[in-house]
Amino acid sequence: MDWVREVDELHAFFETWFRGAADSMERMEAVLAPSFTIVGPHGTTMDRDETIEAVRTAFGRSVTLRIRTSDHHMISSTSELVVARYIETHELPDGGNRRLSTVVFGLDEHAPNGLTWLSVHETWIDQ
Repeated sequence: MDWVREVDELHAFFETWFRGAADSMERMEAVLAPSFTIVGPHGTTMDRDETIEAVRTAFGRSVTLRIRTSDHHMISSTSELVVARYIETHELPDGGNRRLSTVVFGLDEHAPNGLTWLSVHETWIDQ
């Protein structure tokens, strides 16, 4: 189980997808748990299906977008869950934004990096 690798790899997929260069959504679909939810930085909540659809419709929306994560911090880890925090940065030629993200992972030996995403909560740092 490597939660930092999982965060970085999924965000690399997002960057590739939003740039219009990914072939499929399999990477994302493989790691979002059936009960997945996300609270976006504006306070809106989406379930797994809504999240997948939102990402699907954003294919190729910005060929110049760069996404990176930093300041990875483990909050807690048990035999069933990992709770962690990181900063997600979106960079564009005309600006960008940063958000503080808290993630709850479930351990799953069949998932990439041994983890599934159960929940994410994002808060704007700057927009």
